[in-house]
Amino acid sequence: MKITIDADSVTYSENTKFHGFGMVSGNNSSRLLIDYKWEHPDKYQEILELIFGKSGLNITHLKLEMGSDVNSSSGTEPAILRRETETPDITRGAGFQLAADAKRIHPDLTLDMLWWSEPRWVTDSPDVYAARYFWYAQNLRAAYRTYGLKFDYVSANRNERAVDAEWIKYLSRRLKEETDCPYRFADIRLVAADEEARWDIAAKMLADDELFDAVDIVGTHYTSFCDDNVRALLARGKTVWFTEGCPPMSYSKGTSRFDGSGLTGINGVLDVADRIAAMFPRGGMTMYEFQPVVSAYYDGVTFCHKQLIGACDPWSGFYSVESGFPMALHFARFFRKGDYFVPSACLCDGRAGGDGHALVGTEHSFATVCGGGDYSTVIVNPSAVPKRYDVEVTGLANASAPVSVWETRGGEPFDRHYFQKVQTLTPAPQNGAYVYSVTLAPHSLLTLSTREPSEGSLPAAFPQGPAAPSFSAAFPSPKERPILSLPYEDDFSYAAYPPDYLSSRGGAPRYTTDEGGAFEVCRRNGRNVLMQQITPELIAEEWGLTPPPVTNFGDDRWFNYRMSAEVLFAKSDAPEQNYAGVGVRYRLGSDGASGMNLRLYENGEWRLCKENEPVMTGRVAPADSAALCLEADGEVFRALIDGRQACEYRPAVLQTAGRAALYSSYHTNAFADIKITPISPHAPYFIERFDDTDAVFTYSGDWTHELMSSFKNYRRTVSCGRQGAEVCLRFFGTGFALFGASDGRCRVLVTADGVPVRGGEPLPEAYFREAPIYRFGLEPKEHVVKLKVLEGVYRLDGVEFLP
Repeated sequence: MKITIDADSVTYSENTKFHGFGMVSGNNSSRLLIDYKWEHPDKYQEILELIFGKSGLNITHLKLEMGSDVNSSSGTEPAILRRETETPDITRGAGFQLAADAKRIHPDLTLDMLWWSEPRWVTDSPDVYAARYFWYAQNLRAAYRTYGLKFDYVSANRNERAVDAEWIKYLSRRLKEETDCPYRFADIRLVAADEEARWDIAAKMLADDELFDAVDIVGTHYTSFCDDNVRALLARGKTVWFTEGCPPMSYSKGTSRFDGSGLTGINGVLDVADRIAAMFPRGGMTMYEFQPVVSAYYDGVTFCHKQLIGACDPWSGFYSVESGFPMALHFARFFRKGDYFVPSACLCDGRAGGDGHALVGTEHSFATVCGGGDYSTVIVNPSAVPKRYDVEVTGLANASAPVSVWETRGGEPFDRHYFQKVQTLTPAPQNGAYVYSVTLAPHSLLTLSTREPSEGSLPAAFPQGPAAPSFSAAFPSPKERPILSLPYEDDFSYAAYPPDYLSSRGGAPRYTTDEGGAFEVCRRNGRNVLMQQITPELIAEEWGLTPPPVTNFGDDRWFNYRMSAEVLFAKSDAPEQNYAGVGVRYRLGSDGASGMNLRLYENGEWRLCKENEPVMTGRVAPADSAALCLEADGEVFRALIDGRQACEYRPAVLQTAGRAALYSSYHTNAFADIKITPISPHAPYFIERFDDTDAVFTYSGDWTHELMSSFKNYRRTVSCGRQGAEVCLRFFGTGFALFGASDGRCRVLVTADGVPVRGGEPLPEAYFREAPIYRFGLEPKEHVVKLKVLEGVYRLDGVEFLP
């Protein structure tokens, strides 16, 4: 295959210019960064440098969610203006504070904001457009007043919903007419319409001159392909962006055991690289916005395990650099904002397929930009065979310059060959051009560039060259992930912190992430309490699905522990509907309620619930407050109210390890004096967790390894064994739990050190991340567990060991 890098093919126009990479901060995805900033400011700075700095991804554009207290997929973003008449509090949420800190690293970073839903007072207004504009303007004014932020763009349309052309035109007019503004709102450019893999906005713009003039940037989500209407807009000079695209979702360390590289498959590293390479030749798009870059929320939320950087351990400062990060470096360290795409050297022959967002069937995929006489080309090979490319360069000042070759491919260890400089080529003159050849290994990624990433493409500690042990050697290792030790307490006073601790973060308590409602620290009866703020009249229109108010926090490896809190009821007109509760072993934020929880109602009724389903109920005397405690002790749960045991419950399947949680109805109930303590000072209160693709498992027989499955599976993987399939694991500890969904029809034989654990009877039904197979009370030594499938399909998601 020939790649012709011909300077004469370049159209030097705004809409063929590379506009950089963007980051979407929304859906609760940046929440825990606030805690990194307070607990480990050095690690916070490292993370931001990796995202926005010239030593990292050099993200050039940041888009923030305008919060409305609804769950916009992986959590809630708080509204800065819950009531029209209140003073806006831009410190709520992480987004605007993140933008201010990012601008200190990257002063030229451009800012944008977008809405998934809007405060209820906007939706209920007799003049919705006027109210919505007031909300927009208040966000802009408050961001400038508090952080000095000036927004370069605003996204006009509601995220991934029908195009509202009249609103877009209204917003454009009002911004251009605005005089009550700290900077020229008239200079803010409009982005529209953030649809999901659709281009309805393009047809509307071609049919409406005012709409055409109002929209500066045309953008859509999750497709690298445009239609004829978009091509017509491009011909008329409009700029088009990929305004939301996913980072890779694969767990490469484990999946590399089965695909040989850890890079393949739908939503994998090479698939996402393919989408980026395809966006210009197939869609005319000149920016790709990752959603998210960093996942600073807890595992188990909707669409989780989707990030370039993982940051959910603020107590220790640990963060992980995922396999998508070196993929992004292939572009970000060589494609510079302001470069121009070279059409003759941009091609992708893949087609949309898989989940609808993916590219499949790709044989050839490459993208090239040029600037200042230099050029850079990224070539993607998602196939299982080597690919040779003959490169010809003409018309560029540095066409004859040495070419650096950077490669990412699989190896041992899995990331040994991630973003490695493998050679320098010298082009040969030939008929007025300069030529050379490269061969891509199967399942690999290559960057060719006359530039060196001299501004520091990686941390200084990164070991380059043949002796480099692995890409991750420069970053924290998974073995360095410390547990959040118990006991843990929070009275929400934060006396050890500076006086502005709470006011600088909108009253957000330490380490919490909200899946529904809004939990903020405030004063009640002379002391700090954590109060749920959203009442029925404040509930915004749904974007997806918001559960009843729940917040969760802590370490998802906590197992044998008790969670206690004082709950203080708000007076209500329906005491039978007003509840507050505590939860343990919270694993799946995607479900709202997760694990076990104890709920006490204002009328004195109590319910012990598995997720949202009551499994035991009772009643105590009604009171304005109560002390609730829920103990998780192996497979047994005990509920206590005001120090007296209300019930004890043993589920049919083991509830695996998880975080603590607080629950409330849509009332301003409050919580005080949170305490989390081990069940026993002599027994481990935490577990070690491994994925089904990790090396602790040895498989034989008829297994199918799904390397990209539901986000409810741990790390999105699951292994399915059929009759005769066997798996063996070794561990040192006192207990184990094999977790994974079960349909109740599979029969397995399980032994631990030769002693039967399951004798072949059907496994009970189990939900995602529950464990139908477990055994505790083993001697503290090395153990061997063996499993054989007798009938049906056994789904293995992972294992937890009691150390």
